[in-house]
Amino acid sequence: MINNYLERQIKENFPYELTFEQNKTVELLSVFLLSGKKDTVFVLRGFAGTGKTSLIGALVKAMTALQQKVVLLAPTGRAAKVFSGYAGHPAYTIHKKIYRQQSFSNEVSNFVVNDNLNTQTLFIVDESSMIANEGLSGSMFGTGRLLDDLIQFVYSGVQCSLLLMGDTAQLPPIGENEA
Repeated sequence: MINNYLERQIKENFPYELTFEQNKTVELLSVFLLSGKKDTVFVLRGFAGTGKTSLIGALVKAMTALQQKVVLLAPTGRAAKVFSGYAGHPAYTIHKKIYRQQSFSNEVSNFVVNDNLNTQTLFIVDESSMIANEGLSGSMFGTGRLLDDLIQFVYSGVQCSLLLMGDTAQLPPIGENEA
């Protein structure tokens, strides 16, 4: 019953008529969001023009109307700005949200994974195909593995969930073979 209500809210906020695949995605997304399962990830991927961004915009509007917390993230400042525009909700770079400077001295210091103080929050990451998980030696950020750090951050919060959105047809991240 709650699944149907969430589905209906998402569909009402979708600006176009849903295709069969989009309808199925809304159903699966509703089940994911209401499942309460720990440490699970919803991966939304498709080619350009398949409605991923419109679907996420509808989801954000529905979640906001239901007073549910949503945090939008992207790998770059430009991607965050575009994402924010489409979703009508503030978006941040992944680095800004998940890392904090280790010390505040005048010396250059590393950034460590921040504490996630959020509860019952959906973290949505756009352009996730750009996120490399290749360990970078000498990285100033966390473990040097952005995807691992992101997952660690999200699931250190209470009842937080993660949705990764990306386009498999895009170029893969540096050091990776696939997007």
